[in-house]
Amino acid sequence: MDKMKAIVNTKLVMEDGIIWDGAITFEDGRIINCGWRDDTEVPADAEVIDTQGRYTAPGLVDIHNNGGLNRQFYLDPDTNLRWFITHGQTTVLPTFYATISLEDMLAGIDRLRACAGKGLGRMIGGIYMEGPYMSGGGSFAYEMKWHGDIREEEYRPLVDHLDDMVKVWAIDPARDGIGEFMKYAKAVNPDVVFSYGHSNATASQARALKRLGCRNQTHHGDSGKAKGHAQGTIGGGIDEFALSDPDIFCELIVDENGVHVDADMLKMVIRTKGVERIELITDSMPTEINYRNNEALGIAWGPDLNYDREGKLAGSHLTLEHACRNLMKHTGYGLCHAIRMASLNPARMLGMDDEIGSLEPGKRANLIVIDDMVTVDKVFLEGDLVVDGGKLTE
Repeated sequence: MDKMKAIVNTKLVMEDGIIWDGAITFEDGRIINCGWRDDTEVPADAEVIDTQGRYTAPGLVDIHNNGGLNRQFYLDPDTNLRWFITHGQTTVLPTFYATISLEDMLAGIDRLRACAGKGLGRMIGGIYMEGPYMSGGGSFAYEMKWHGDIREEEYRPLVDHLDDMVKVWAIDPARDGIGEFMKYAKAVNPDVVFSYGHSNATASQARALKRLGCRNQTHHGDSGKAKGHAQGTIGGGIDEFALSDPDIFCELIVDENGVHVDADMLKMVIRTKGVERIELITDSMPTEINYRNNEALGIAWGPDLNYDREGKLAGSHLTLEHACRNLMKHTGYGLCHAIRMASLNPARMLGMDDEIGSLEPGKRANLIVIDDMVTVDKVFLEGDLVVDGGKLTE
């Protein structure tokens, strides 16, 4: 049995507010108690961590992450886990894109499954399948490997191999045969969530599939636009459907320059959805080649963004604590809101909020100690101190 630990002299970032003089105790990987210091019992033999007035917040939950540095997550889990934990991300969903072949996906799933649940592999909360059944347009279109008809003999091996490890499937409601695929995926894993991904589908097409388990939108603002009903009009597409339906969660990539989503648009989306239905994601991509944006296409440059060989915007080089900082910069929302959008909301969308996402007794002791600029000082993964002074303890 692990010795009880207590974090004191800290400000606790709670679901709907901040406890200015707080304390939190945890043991055997679980939170025991948290609240105002005077109301939180700290046993005399507990190991006490004094944050010197910093904030203690729930570990960040990045549900959409292709990889960082120079490696795809599915090719090199260890390097990616070591990188993202230092940025406060205690739960990560490695992401597969439609540029990856079936054979490589199957091998990548095995690689992730082999390290999940032990050491830093405890960060792996499942897999996010960004495709393969989206529109096939957008970034890296020249590398897409899942064109043509949706074939049962093709998707059955993938769905079966993933089993319950897949948490999210991003889909295009406009593709023929998508409904049958979704029904099969749901039969294999009843808890899987479907997310509206790259698509030029109409709001009506999106609405028709909601009953099959859609409750998320992949990176709002970059899902495609539906055709208008007549010249000079804009049709209602997935963006509009996601904004209007109160059940749908919306992912946001919030970069430093507001390229993915403009600052005024960010404010509008958050006001429309409410802080309870916004999820900050990184959509991080490895920097394999130093690509640059294509200004001829009107694509702006951002220091924390990724571009494909054609200069099209293709994810980011964000880490989630920087996304929190950027959100506060662009919108005026505070630390409590930003942390919620990067922890509790994604956990709740996944149905994992009984385990992670907020500071509550009984939940995993996935904790980060940060300053008011979300600079990460310490990270506890299931109660173990794995980052101290911003560096890995190993």
